[in-house]
Amino acid sequence: MSRSERPPAAKDEPSPEPGVWGDVIEMVGKRVRVRLDPDASGGGGGEHVLPVRAKIAISDRVRVHEGAAVAFAPRTAELMRSGLHKTQVVCANASMLVMVVAAREPPFRAGLIDRVLVAAGAAGMKASIVLNKCDQGMPSEVLEKLARYEALGYPIFLVSALQQKGLEELTAMLSEHTSVFVGHSGVGKTSLLQVIVPGVVRDIGVLDQWGRGRHTTIAAVRFDLPGGGRVIDVPGVREFGLEHIDRENLHAYFPELADLRCKFRDCLHMGEEGCGAEDVCAEDRLESYQKLMEELV
Repeated sequence: MSRSERPPAAKDEPSPEPGVWGDVIEMVGKRVRVRLDPDASGGGGGEHVLPVRAKIAISDRVRVHEGAAVAFAPRTAELMRSGLHKTQVVCANASMLVMVVAAREPPFRAGLIDRVLVAAGAAGMKASIVLNKCDQGMPSEVLEKLARYEALGYPIFLVSALQQKGLEELTAMLSEHTSVFVGHSGVGKTSLLQVIVPGVVRDIGVLDQWGRGRHTTIAAVRFDLPGGGRVIDVPGVREFGLEHIDRENLHAYFPELADLRCKFRDCLHMGEEGCGAEDVCAEDRLESYQKLMEELV
């Protein structure tokens, strides 16, 4: 949604009735756009831009009182990221994480993928990976890494938003979930969204001189899909901290390590005697795991 299309400030809109509930479908700064539930008579409802008086996330169910979103209902899932001793709820109540990556530019970053997949696992969410910009060519090393993720149980989709190819299976999967799109800036999340959700207007960014994506999406927005399901679009990420993850449970979010039985029951898969991690885990995946373990102290 472009700036010109956003609703006027809350003070210019009629205030909703006290104590009603609705869904947060857009967040910009400290304001949210809430789609209110209709009342018992079928009236009411509508969308309102409101200030917040609670730590609300996109896709929260919220209670509205005196012109503000004042509380949220219990969440079915919380996708979280953390850093510098601060934890942020990226989105609430999503059942599927869609990690969007590019075939060539910006470069494929397996380390970031691993972090986001861990965050999804910790949230109790399913996860999948979308390789966008396949029209630019698909490097063999990228396809090899994606094949390893697929073998671990993560669905893989090879698509081109530009050419509108490879989208049928992806949209079928999305129709069954409330999904959140996560990815490095510049991977084409916005372009992909504009194909999947007809009529959506979102700013499209370009890569800077270093091949990094510019942050053009400043709002978190939830969209209803025409074939069913919902998609949450959040600003692009360059880092994804996991300080909120319990170090001793990290292995549970790496499928190849989750049920691994080493010589010693308390093995942390950090090169201990009798550790079998190297036998079941690809080298780069084990490096990602061990790097995270070193961070989570």
